[in-house]
Amino acid sequence: MSDLTATVTEAPSHAKALLQLCKRLERAWTLSDILDAVSPVAVQVLGYPHCWLGVYGVKPGFVTILLHSSERTDLEMARAVDAIEIPIEGDSMVQEIMAADHVVVVVDARTDPRTNKEIVAALQNRTIINVPLVMAEQRLGSVGLGTYGDAEGVRPPLPWQIDFMQAMGAHVAVAMDRVRFMQARKDAEDALYHEKERLQVTLHSIGDAVISANARGDLLYINPAAEALTGWNLTAAVGKPYGEVFRLRGPEGAGEPAPDMMAAAIAAAQALRYPELQLQPLQGGTVLVEATVSPIKDADGEVQGAVLVFRDVTEQRRLSHEIAYQALHDELTGLGNRRAFEQALDRAFEGTRGTAQHDVVCYLDLDEFKVVNDTCGHTAGDTMLREISALFSGLLDGQDLLCRIGGDEFGILLAGRSVAAALQLAERLQQALAGYHFVWLEQRFGVGVSIGMVALDAQTESVGALLQAADSACYVAKEAGRNRIHLFAIDDPALAQRYGVMEWVSRIEHALLHDRFELFAQPIVPLQGSEAQGLLHCEILLRIRSEQGELVLPGRFMPAAERYHLAARVDRWVVTHALRWVVAQQDRIGQCSINLSGQSLGDAAFTAFVLQALAHADVPCSKLCFEITETAAISNLHTANHFIASLRASGCKISLDDFGSGLSSFAYLRNLPVDVLKIDGQFVRDIDRDPVSLAMVKSIHEIGCLMGKRTVAEFVESPALVGMLQGIGVHYAQGYAVGRPVPLAQVLEGHLAPHP
Repeated sequence: MSDLTATVTEAPSHAKALLQLCKRLERAWTLSDILDAVSPVAVQVLGYPHCWLGVYGVKPGFVTILLHSSERTDLEMARAVDAIEIPIEGDSMVQEIMAADHVVVVVDARTDPRTNKEIVAALQNRTIINVPLVMAEQRLGSVGLGTYGDAEGVRPPLPWQIDFMQAMGAHVAVAMDRVRFMQARKDAEDALYHEKERLQVTLHSIGDAVISANARGDLLYINPAAEALTGWNLTAAVGKPYGEVFRLRGPEGAGEPAPDMMAAAIAAAQALRYPELQLQPLQGGTVLVEATVSPIKDADGEVQGAVLVFRDVTEQRRLSHEIAYQALHDELTGLGNRRAFEQALDRAFEGTRGTAQHDVVCYLDLDEFKVVNDTCGHTAGDTMLREISALFSGLLDGQDLLCRIGGDEFGILLAGRSVAAALQLAERLQQALAGYHFVWLEQRFGVGVSIGMVALDAQTESVGALLQAADSACYVAKEAGRNRIHLFAIDDPALAQRYGVMEWVSRIEHALLHDRFELFAQPIVPLQGSEAQGLLHCEILLRIRSEQGELVLPGRFMPAAERYHLAARVDRWVVTHALRWVVAQQDRIGQCSINLSGQSLGDAAFTAFVLQALAHADVPCSKLCFEITETAAISNLHTANHFIASLRASGCKISLDDFGSGLSSFAYLRNLPVDVLKIDGQFVRDIDRDPVSLAMVKSIHEIGCLMGKRTVAEFVESPALVGMLQGIGVHYAQGYAVGRPVPLAQVLEGHLAPHP
């Protein structure tokens, strides 16, 4: 013991010991390897004869303890490792270790109140030391050291030993994180391999064409499906070069022969996939096929040949092309649809960045089209739309794009044209339409067109702003008497009058300066009876109190706030005052939801402001939920995910508002780590009379539950809807049937009087 005592008490520099430990840990492939690397350090450097490894997450609710099963006699020889499961619940010692960021020391386990005395008596524990293993704020486990029995006695660590253990723990945490990562990767690779094997068997079973050949490419086997596709039978095909039986040419339209697929796969020593090849059967003709070729290896890893799997994709490709066409074209007129128009605008917008490229966008709305529909029916209206589409197309050049973007609305992208040239073309369109008359069952109709026009150049803010400007200009043209042309200009008083933008900008500034905003709240009520009783769950709503005492709803002023970049300032006011209220009333509040605009979502300074406000607010962040709209979230997934991650890391919840309003809601959902889905009220309000809306609500709720998210139904305006939502299983309801918006003080007092 004299050498050991000297090691413990003299506290020399142990940088070399740490370096040696790091080298051992670098070679660790398993948790047992980590334990084997740490044990010599525990004995030789720290002087503790017993060492173990605590691992979190192996079995839910338990800590897995890995320790050597026998006394170590040779420090360089591996020993068997035993695993012990210790339940976390009820064990204060384990819970302290899991929460600690420092070395946890039990000097004498027999007298320390944190230990389980029955276990201590059975194991004869004396000193117990646990070093938490933390990596990137993730708690992985702990390294344990200690003494047993009176012979080893009580041996509390010295300060240098604790410092050494902390350093050791950091290296062990890195090694454990790497080992867990490697194991997870291996599990994923194994799963992928087995899945691949199952898929290959399935493909063969459902009749895919399969051949096998030796390393020289001589055909060894051809299955019945391959016989049918190639026209060759097994007897005639065996022994021939596989390329003679499977006469293939390259991708359709490439004009070059296909490569030697088997030779390529053998050379690459991996499976190769060819998504589209032309197979030329013996009986003539051409079949589009998808092919996969994989090398065949023996037990020693030597390549013996290859297997080739084909399937006929002629019909699939035809349908794919048809679907792709339909996705971008209007079925009625054959023109591009709104999606095609927006994609073209995206490309044109990018083409104008930093260049002198100049295009013009026109928004066309037919005048009096509804008269034809109402008088003669939709069949007549459809016929008229086809005729007008053909009329417009005949007046455009090849580089111009005409799309039908709505019922009686068209969009035109005039590439490379000046505004003056575009105005001349717009006039020709109106003149041609003036000379056109639609005749249906001896009835004769005239039709005009209102045209809104906006320039697309380097000064254009965004595609969304471009479309809004064109639509606004078309609206002004229609309001001016129909069959007019209106060119958009930012300072156009007619456009300002439509939105009332200039007035609202001034009123918003006044409200911010003089604190004219007011906060209301609307209850969000649990439908399944699982929430804590007496705690309020609500959404904060914003109002402006006018000089005349009128309450103004956000639908009237927030468009102006967003257009002139005031939304983030308004949101700061809301967050500041809402937090102040929640802090004061937190004992009575279960959760409070705060709406944020799309502009705030992409404002890094606003994110920093919210995080700072939360840090200074004396309230649990779990009581706060920030609502963002689906449209704002998916318009910039990267920015949205950064904002969501920042707020969730602080403990706040994130709610996705108006979910289901977008065409690709479900496709984007897996990329948005939100906690709550607020089902768009346009579906909820009609579930008692519209089967499609009911199906949408059910689908959104079920998908949300599968992804671990809570669901809130908006616009719940009748007791009947409440009952149906309860039956579906929706977690919460919000709407006039369960509570109207009221001032903050009233929502706490339970006064649910009607209010704007």
